[in-house]
Amino acid sequence: MPFPLRFILNSLVLFSSVLAFAQVTPAKISGKITINMGQGLVMADLELSNLPKLDTGFRILLNRGMNMKFFRDSTGVLRYNDSPGDDVLKYRIHNGKNYIPLPEKLKINYSGAFPVYQDTLSFFDYKGVIAFNGKTLRASEQSKWYPVIYDVKADREITSLAYDITIDCQDCKTIYLNGSTPQAGPLARFNSERPFELLLFTGDYQQQAFAGSDFLNAEIPAEVAGQFDSQILGIKDFYAGKLGIPYSQKITFIQHKAIEPFGPNRSWGFVTFPSIAVAGGQFKGEIVKETGKFNHILKYSFYAHELGHYYFGHLLSPNSTMWLFLLESPAEYLSVKAAAAEYGKDSTIAYIKNKQKLLKDKKIVPLSKITRAEQIDDAYRYSYGPLILLAFEQRFGEKRTYKFLTTMIRHAGERTDYAFLGKMARESGLSEKEWTSFELEVLGLEDAEVLPAKLLGDKS
Repeated sequence: MPFPLRFILNSLVLFSSVLAFAQVTPAKISGKITINMGQGLVMADLELSNLPKLDTGFRILLNRGMNMKFFRDSTGVLRYNDSPGDDVLKYRIHNGKNYIPLPEKLKINYSGAFPVYQDTLSFFDYKGVIAFNGKTLRASEQSKWYPVIYDVKADREITSLAYDITIDCQDCKTIYLNGSTPQAGPLARFNSERPFELLLFTGDYQQQAFAGSDFLNAEIPAEVAGQFDSQILGIKDFYAGKLGIPYSQKITFIQHKAIEPFGPNRSWGFVTFPSIAVAGGQFKGEIVKETGKFNHILKYSFYAHELGHYYFGHLLSPNSTMWLFLLESPAEYLSVKAAAAEYGKDSTIAYIKNKQKLLKDKKIVPLSKITRAEQIDDAYRYSYGPLILLAFEQRFGEKRTYKFLTTMIRHAGERTDYAFLGKMARESGLSEKEWTSFELEVLGLEDAEVLPAKLLGDKS
């Protein structure tokens, strides 16, 4: 996705998969987290409950910086083996003789010490880092600061959890846990029966609250923050009107200092819905005060894309072979439509022409032949996938396209493989003949350059 400040988008709402294969009662995490901001310490005494029935092949994922004290179930302390990953350790539980199925409840106690980057910076910063910068702590679900169950057979991580967590941070003015309202430190208790991916943001900062958005650590003038919030509310209203599904989620915008050096024209960001975090940039610089609008269509499109993840990523949590396509391509399509409503239909033509350049000489695997989700790479899901949906609209009309998307959202919890797409198309009103011809003439293409040319027609 293009962004002038080189936002590195790790949306990785990718695995908010408690909703996938929907559990009636969500898995829950409870207990206490103790944080020392000055020393970079995290200490956890937690319990996982309402866990799904998984056989002995499951793993428990935890950041490699965390030191395990114990796993314990109703029978007592459990033994474990672990194997390293890129950023995490993968624990496998056994009783001394055999690996055991996942208990319904599991107590976990661990602690970790992390560098506090202030004058000396790290070589890199990304969503998977537990980042102390002397003022704030940022830890996302990708960093595995809390235990994440990995269902090996279904190839899914349970990162979205209901929670009842007390956070003790004696050197924190404000404490935030994703999905809840920020609270004043040094002690805060957060409860949610609704599952969320657990983004933690603590430290010395202030909260600013508006109708559709909260701003954390932004230091943004109230008038400008109100204008920013108005733009966000406009996008939400546009989506709710087109899809017929209310946009009921308030967004939390987080601004934080990166722990790696950044040049003046670079920043990066990520989403853990409903939070959007940026490092190296400032929200207050993205609004033109005189107009109350974002200062560039690409800024508008960035936020429109991320807001689209309420529908694709949160309400519908994709899985199986189409999860990367259904996570990113519909959100990008929605951002194109929102931008067209705000800036005019010429913005869509400019968008397609830009994608045409990016896809030059690229060969793609037709969706029907995808066997591994990873075959849908960045260019596929951010550039080619949205063009597929624009081609669907060109052929069947805007209303039928929105109905196609809405039908998918209303079938959250089903397996989102290739057959799911055909089933949703027919359920949204396409005939067998219409879907078959679309498969043949659009989805069957292997030369990525053909589709934007078809969309542009004689406008190219």
